Amino acid sequence: MPKGYLIAHVSISDATAYAAYAKAAGDAMKNFSPKLIASSGRYENLEGESHGRHVVFEFDSFAEAKRFYESPEYQTAKALRAGAATGTYVILEGTS
Repeated sequence: MPKGYLIAHVSISDATAYAAYAKAAGDAMKNFSPKLIASSGRYENLEGESHGRHVVFEFDSFAEAKRFYESPEYQTAKALRAGAATGTYVILEGTS
């Protein structure tokens, strides 16, 4: 079964509020055990809107990544992000 990937490209406007979101989101992830693939390392924006933070998580499947994103725990965490950051969040199915 192909893996599922949650990819986030984020611009943070309030670091303190975003830190609260990040902690709550991390707590929400504990039940899903994703693998952190990449997080805010060196990058080069080649095209499109630029963001300062980039994160990729690998889940067991697309459905599992979506189940995490739609979970009540993550939705509570997501509410903390409002006003603290903007970005693009994508779930992508792997090829194998």
